[in-house]
Amino acid sequence: MNWNIYIWLILLGSITGALVYFKKGMPVFLRAFPVYLLTTFIIEFIGGWRSDKGLTTVSLYNVFTTIEFVFYFWMLRYMINNRFAKKVLLHSLWLYPILVTLNKLFLQKGPQFHTITFSIGGFLIVMATITYFFELFQLNKPVNLTREPPFWICSGLLFFYACTFPVYALINFFQDPSNIIIKNIAFVFAIVNILLYSSFIIASLCRIRIRKSFS
Repeated sequence: MNWNIYIWLILLGSITGALVYFKKGMPVFLRAFPVYLLTTFIIEFIGGWRSDKGLTTVSLYNVFTTIEFVFYFWMLRYMINNRFAKKVLLHSLWLYPILVTLNKLFLQKGPQFHTITFSIGGFLIVMATITYFFELFQLNKPVNLTREPPFWICSGLLFFYACTFPVYALINFFQDPSNIIIKNIAFVFAIVNILLYSSFIIASLCRIRIRKSFS
């Protein structure tokens, strides 16, 4: 199994999140986050196993990335206050899966990744995270960002999707990309995945209080 390191970061993020977010008083979206990460790890594990066997993983990731976007839309609704943005995210919960289905039925048919709707979902997440940071800068009271899980989560999401959705949008213009292009894109995605899941781990670790003992 020559899998990328980010797969194990996903598992680590799920474990650290479970240790911190399952405590009483935590928001519902943070309680659900470790469960989502564990599900992501299982999917990536299955995807890696299928790749080792020479089996296709396109359908698997078409379905899971759709669920992934819906989860992020739901989670981001809890992090922002802008009514228009919250309404857009709310309607995206049911509209986005429909767009993916229509895309696969009429545009990107057959065994290919849904790059068009992935780009749309990535754009929505980038806009939502920008809204979060805009609201953050508008606060009248000081906030210790290093201890705010939403800050780290949104930072990771913003960086990841700001890097990936333009790439997927560009791929739509290539009928048959060369192996060199595919390998370079895979390398970039591996790097941004490491940064994404590292930020998720920091999001949970930042809530751990370290007690200092003095002799």
